[in-house]
Amino acid sequence: MLRRAALGMLLALAGGCLPEPPPDGITVLVESPPDSLDDRFALTAIGQRISQLIAPGLVTFDDASRPMPALAESFRTLSPTVMEFTLRAGLRFHDGTALTADDVKATYDGVRAPALRSPRSDRYEAIQEVEVVGDRTVRFHLRRPLAPLLAELSLSILPAERAGPEGMALQAAHPVGAGPFRFEAQPDEEHLSLVPFEGYYAGPPAISRLHFRVVRDETTRVLELLKGRADLVINAVSPAVLPMLRKEPGLRVLVRPGTGYAYLGFNLRSGPLADVRVRQAVCHLLEVGPIVEHKFHGLAEPATGMLPTTHWAYAPTGGCRYDPAEAARLLDAAGYPDPDGPGGKPRLTLSLKVSTDRFRKSVALVLQEQLARGGIAVEVRSLEFGTLFNDIRRGNFEMVTLKWASVIEPDLMRGAYHSRNVPTEENHWGGFNRGALKDAELDALLDAASQAEPSKRAELYAKVQERLDALLPYAPLWHENSVAVVSQRLEGFEPSAHGFLTPLARARRVEP
Repeated sequence: MLRRAALGMLLALAGGCLPEPPPDGITVLVESPPDSLDDRFALTAIGQRISQLIAPGLVTFDDASRPMPALAESFRTLSPTVMEFTLRAGLRFHDGTALTADDVKATYDGVRAPALRSPRSDRYEAIQEVEVVGDRTVRFHLRRPLAPLLAELSLSILPAERAGPEGMALQAAHPVGAGPFRFEAQPDEEHLSLVPFEGYYAGPPAISRLHFRVVRDETTRVLELLKGRADLVINAVSPAVLPMLRKEPGLRVLVRPGTGYAYLGFNLRSGPLADVRVRQAVCHLLEVGPIVEHKFHGLAEPATGMLPTTHWAYAPTGGCRYDPAEAARLLDAAGYPDPDGPGGKPRLTLSLKVSTDRFRKSVALVLQEQLARGGIAVEVRSLEFGTLFNDIRRGNFEMVTLKWASVIEPDLMRGAYHSRNVPTEENHWGGFNRGALKDAELDALLDAASQAEPSKRAELYAKVQERLDALLPYAPLWHENSVAVVSQRLEGFEPSAHGFLTPLARARRVEP
């Protein structure tokens, strides 16, 4: 209540300020800096999304997670192990050079080169050869069928001279691609500017300049919007604040069903959480419904797993059914009896790492309270996102609350749960199986689903979801809507279900 009252006072004060528009273009506020503007190295959502504005791939995905042509004009399957792509005519990079099939080949040869040390290299292990058939035609030859190949071919296409290890530094310093916006400047990690690319295949964007500014504090982000110093915030304003922002004449709140997936992650390497019974007990102590209702104000849906109910591969599972009696039984069986009965000492103590974002911290405190009622004491540790992300990659956590920004291709479960994808120094800490789940039965199902014919994939992913429900490497929480707060200067912007920034290429700035 105190926080809401304080925020209300700040909003009232801001209402008396004259708008201070940015000097030109559109200002986008983000919670944290991009870890890289090179898609081959970006592991954070903001890094990947900005890099796609600069350098798109052969394909992209619509709100229904269907593959759509991007730099490719068309694509077709020639056999279970050969796929052919035809590039759009007249493609050019930001430096004016032509984009051809040679650049596509160089990009995929480069990302697979051990010397490049890309954390994404393992995703392309199934590619045997990239064949240049003509200036605009390229074929991917696979060692084995790979059902999610299209999802991996959204990787940024780079000029051939920048695609290998020798061009890595140049691309890092001044990234070049064929996207709607080209790199202008990044004076520090807090600021980045992009300008329209006149040679973009779909026509140059109408926005004269994109200013990205890192604002880690939510209240400050809200005030910047109210004062007219920012034009767009995507999925970085608490649901509790949105009703107030809806009343502001200079702002619009745009909502679209999203594919983001929030979860409570467990470290399975050692300690109490290595025991599945403890993970299941934690799961049975969580009450997700009240959090969705009161914290998210209906802008989320309880999850039973990574895939939302609207996804073509979704299969119903038990999820985290609230059952404190079953949680107590599981903790007893795992060797954590209730020492003094209700109100006494905790059965065990765990730590939960969370970002410094106030809303995420407040949600973590609700989880802390729910687990405490079942005898599990939780120490909540709030960390700046860069530190938090590094700890998670290196396995330095017990529990963590995080969110997959978007879930498009169900093969993401192979990245997140396959034993081959545990982050290690050998894979440059790029593996997504950060809780270190290792299960041979699950590995076999994930591998089979990645190679199956389209008609068989849903059946295999149903078995994957059933196995994950039993192993519980994550406690599923909810799927969040995609929410954009937009100033009256930004017109024609519609939020992406996946939180992509690419709709900015079709938007424009107007004078209110």
